[in-house]
Amino acid sequence: MFGKTLVLLAFMALAEASGQCPAIWSTIASDLSQSFIGFNGCTDLARGAIRFAFHDAGSYSSKTPAYAPATGGADGSLLLSSVEISREENNGLQPYYGFLRGKYNQYKSQVGAADFIQFAASVAIVSCPGGPKVQTVVGRKDTSTPAPDNLLPQAFGPGAAQQVLIQLFEDKGISQPELAALIGAHTSSKAIAQEQFGVPFDGPQDSTPGQWDVTYYSQTDSHPRGVYSFESDINLSNPNSTVGQVFQSFVNSKSKWDEAFAPAMAHLSVLGIPESDQANFIDCTSAVPSGSRFRLIRAAPINDRIR
Repeated sequence: MFGKTLVLLAFMALAEASGQCPAIWSTIASDLSQSFIGFNGCTDLARGAIRFAFHDAGSYSSKTPAYAPATGGADGSLLLSSVEISREENNGLQPYYGFLRGKYNQYKSQVGAADFIQFAASVAIVSCPGGPKVQTVVGRKDTSTPAPDNLLPQAFGPGAAQQVLIQLFEDKGISQPELAALIGAHTSSKAIAQEQFGVPFDGPQDSTPGQWDVTYYSQTDSHPRGVYSFESDINLSNPNSTVGQVFQSFVNSKSKWDEAFAPAMAHLSVLGIPESDQANFIDCTSAVPSGSRFRLIRAAPINDRIR
C-alpha cells in the first residue's frame, strides 16, 4: 500500500510538472455527479456547491489591509475554518459543508481544499440541465485562517441597495456586467430560513430551480406565486444602471447569459489570488463532465445504464 501511494504521488507530481490535469479530478467529478444529479435536475447538494464556492471566493476585497490576518478570496477557508462556516451569512450551508468535509477527507491527500471547493461548483453547474462548462483551474493555496467578515452581499436592508452592491463587487474586481451574470446563478437557488412580508419562507428563486435557465431573470420582476426574490436581486434588476440593463438583457436570452456567466464565474473562482500564482495554475476544465452525458445516463432505464 505504501509503495502504491508513492507511485501515485510521483505520477501526480509528473502531471503537474507537465501541466497535465491530474487524473484524480476526473474521479472526483464522477463521484460528485452521483450526488449532484437528480431526476428533476440538479439537487440541493449541487445548489450548496455553487453557493459555497461563491462564499469562499467572495470574501475578498481589494480594500482589506495588507496586515490583516487573512485577505480572503478562493483560499479554502470556508471549508477549513470552523469560525467562518458558523457566520450568519453562511446559514443554510451547513448540510453541504458536512457533505463536502466528508468528500474532502476522502481526497485531501491528493487535492487542496480551495481547488476542491471551486471544482465542485463547476461540476454542480453542469449537473443542472443547461449549465455551461466553466474554465476550472487548480493550484490554489489553502488557509484555515477565517476570511475577513462582512464582505459578502446582503440580501435585505441598506446593504442590499443597488449602489452598495455595485461598490462591494467593484472592490472585489467584479464589474457590473459580471455581477449581472453571476447573480443569475440564483436560477438554481432556494431561499432558506428567510422572510417575505414578515412571513417565514423557504423556496426557490425561480419556478425551475432544478434547471439552469433564464427564468430567474424574468421572474425576479414578475414575482409569480411560490417564487422568492431577494431584495438585493430586485434592486440589481432595476435598469437605472449598467448592472440592471445587463440583467434585463438576459431575459429570454440564455445563450447571451451563458456566454457572460462562464467567464465571470471563472474570474470569481480566483479572487484574491495574485496573478503570479495564477500563472502556475493547471487547467482542469477537461475533467469537468459534460452535463448532458451524465443526465442521459441518469435518465435512461436501469437496464440500459448497466449495459
